[in-house]
Amino acid sequence: MMKTMGAIVGHVTDPRRPGDLPEAVPAAKPLSWRPLVVADLDDVYALHGQAIAAMSDPSLVKPETREFFAGILAGGGRIVGAFDDKGLAAYGVLQLALPRSEDARPVIGLAPSVKLAKFAGASVRPADWGRRLHGVLIDQRLQAARQAGVAQVYATAAPGNASSWTNLLDAGFQIRALRRKYGGHWRYLVFRAVERGPSPPADGAGVWVAATDVRATQRLMEEGRAGVAWRRRDDGGYEILFARLA
Repeated sequence: MMKTMGAIVGHVTDPRRPGDLPEAVPAAKPLSWRPLVVADLDDVYALHGQAIAAMSDPSLVKPETREFFAGILAGGGRIVGAFDDKGLAAYGVLQLALPRSEDARPVIGLAPSVKLAKFAGASVRPADWGRRLHGVLIDQRLQAARQAGVAQVYATAAPGNASSWTNLLDAGFQIRALRRKYGGHWRYLVFRAVERGPSPPADGAGVWVAATDVRATQRLMEEGRAGVAWRRRDDGGYEILFARLA
């Protein structure tokens, strides 16, 4: 039987989904959340490197420089972080100052006046993978976007990085484009309005496509469809439901 999730974070470095976890997950200490500041730069960059190094395929995420995080903390955006007694356990980046290469408004026909921000990456300490922290990081960044007066947010995710785009679809994002980015790698571009999730698709049935089927994905989006939900096959692969929007 396939597992289906209804539609309701960039690099996301936690490759496991809830269904991949052992039955018993050791109890973890509570986390405290706060906006990060310039003094947290070294911890953020260190966690970024640790999380990427622990991935089986680092090419699925976009490595960032220390200067990138420094620019965000200096006013180019917001970074929210979770801490415990061992230090920084997770962070999520909201990029407000978008360079031209990251201005995705033309992708879905947003006017230049619409304030757009990017979920420009999130990492979780490898020892804490499986705690479902990426969903919390999405919620935290949506709240930061509201406080910044942002109308729309978007993120990028590799088709092979299911832990990224499944979390985003569950949080109300929709796959609206597939582009080559970051050195020629395929990336989904996923969008949602900050204040509310997307309208239900006009055709409830839609078309299920393998998450890694680039040609079928492009054809369906050319027909005006968007990726709105996901399910897992018996063989462990992922499929995405592409439906026409209302």
